[in-house]
Amino acid sequence: MQNTTDEELSSDGRPRRSGLSRSRSLPQLSHHDSGLGSYYGGSGVDDAPVSRAARLVADLRQLLTLKQHYYPEGGWGWVVLVCAVFVHILGHGMLTCIGLFYLEILKKFGTHEKSSAGWLGAMSTGVALLISPVTIAFCRRKSTRVTAVMGGLITALGCLFTSFATQFHQLFFRYGNLLGIGVGITRDCSTLMVAQYFKRRREFVEIFIVSGSGLGIASMSLVIRSCIEALGWRLGLQVVTGAISVTFILGTFYRSASLYHPQRRAILHIKNQKRKIKDKNKIEDKVPFFDFSTLKSKTVRILLISTGISAFGINTPLFYLAYQAEVEGLGDSTIFLQVYLGLAWTVGCVVFSTLVLHNSTECRIARQYLCQTAVFMCGLSILAFTVVSGNYHAYVMFAWIYGIFCGGYHYSLKMYTYERVRARNFARTWGFVQCSQAIPIVIGVPFSGYMNEKCGDRAGYYFSSTCVLVGSLTLFLIDLHRRKIARHKHTRENGTRHLCVSETCPQRRKLSFTQEPDNNDGAVTMGAAAAALVLGADLGGNQGGGLLDNIILSNEKPELTCISEEDIYVSYMDKQQYPRNTRRI
Repeated sequence: MQNTTDEELSSDGRPRRSGLSRSRSLPQLSHHDSGLGSYYGGSGVDDAPVSRAARLVADLRQLLTLKQHYYPEGGWGWVVLVCAVFVHILGHGMLTCIGLFYLEILKKFGTHEKSSAGWLGAMSTGVALLISPVTIAFCRRKSTRVTAVMGGLITALGCLFTSFATQFHQLFFRYGNLLGIGVGITRDCSTLMVAQYFKRRREFVEIFIVSGSGLGIASMSLVIRSCIEALGWRLGLQVVTGAISVTFILGTFYRSASLYHPQRRAILHIKNQKRKIKDKNKIEDKVPFFDFSTLKSKTVRILLISTGISAFGINTPLFYLAYQAEVEGLGDSTIFLQVYLGLAWTVGCVVFSTLVLHNSTECRIARQYLCQTAVFMCGLSILAFTVVSGNYHAYVMFAWIYGIFCGGYHYSLKMYTYERVRARNFARTWGFVQCSQAIPIVIGVPFSGYMNEKCGDRAGYYFSSTCVLVGSLTLFLIDLHRRKIARHKHTRENGTRHLCVSETCPQRRKLSFTQEPDNNDGAVTMGAAAAALVLGADLGGNQGGGLLDNIILSNEKPELTCISEEDIYVSYMDKQQYPRNTRRI
């Protein structure tokens, strides 16, 4: 008997079977600690020979764990997180510091443009929120990195064109539309990229992202006031443009998380095979641009209604606090009010995140009630602002109280949405949540300013506080919906029916998106296709080919596809690392 060489031995030391050819171009499938044995990798124990079906089942079970490693939970994700924080500080901070920029607009173009300036700021913020579903849908089909770079370029151009404005109506396109579109794109792209890297730590990393908006209010207010006072309108805004143009560079650091997937080569090979079969059979399975499936949930619809009603007035102090202080003679102290407001936003985000992250079985506060409490306190603080008059310390107290609960509201709203729809549906749902606030802001903020000017006695703040309080109470409809679902009927042995309201009853209906399945269709399809590719030689004949065609042509969930469009080029490198020559093993 001839001695076997190292190449003729398998990884567990047993001789390989001869007569089976395997291509070296097939991807290397990494065997991580899934706890499942594999015929090819071995389990460290000399097992008896098993059938082909048993080997196929073992490899299928192992390959079905592809989705478990989709979120790196760190690594390059920390770099992406830092970039996302700076995007919110620079881009979103440019919009949220509209209160101070409102004063600079009035100094440049005259106080007779007070009502129009209110429309300008609301328009810019509304446009940034309105395009959120479009941005998210575009990123799902194309590259998030390219979209983020394009958004940073639009943001910088919008600020640059604003610096050359000589008439007020020119600001509506340059600041109202162009800058709003750019900020909306960069902000949503940063949220999507962070979502690719983090799932288990999502609540933790969102602290830094939401806090970035508060830091942006404080820092960008100082930058805009200092630059315009020192250099004037045109040169000052051009310096601000130089700072905002950093968002263009930050977008280049958005590396797709699929590059770190442990089964990346296997998935790339599957996608290439699927593309070849689609080209041969002319099968098109295009994903719709807008996906409204999450709106089928009544909980999501109630949440959209609540945020929409609250948006009529919750942002009013962000627009008019500095102007109100300037009118009442506080002068240079208005800049400090903006700084306090931004810092309070950050503190509120940290405080509410602590309540979310450190919930225990003994003391647990539902995220819905945290969100309700925050928005309710915002409404009460706006109502109390109507009695603040000319006292600097009272303004400071209002800035801190309102800022803390406003920052807590934005964080708790985001995390409550994440809890309700989970990671898989969060991006699309969050786009609709932001879009629901666009039209109310465009209408509510200028209307509040108009009521303050025409009716006096700060009547606009009464309108704003009423809308915010009604929006907070609207969230109680979610509890009513939950109780309605819990009510169901059972049939007794005698044929009569009785009402059951037990929450532990197995026949009780469940809310939509309550939890994510462990193995969904997308992951099953991906794992089964990989197993069919690797074990195709063992299946033999037409059986293996038919199985491969059926698996690859099945409709997988597009949002669970781990390899993005921009990573396809890696397949060419794989071909060079694994040349297409076969050998006998």
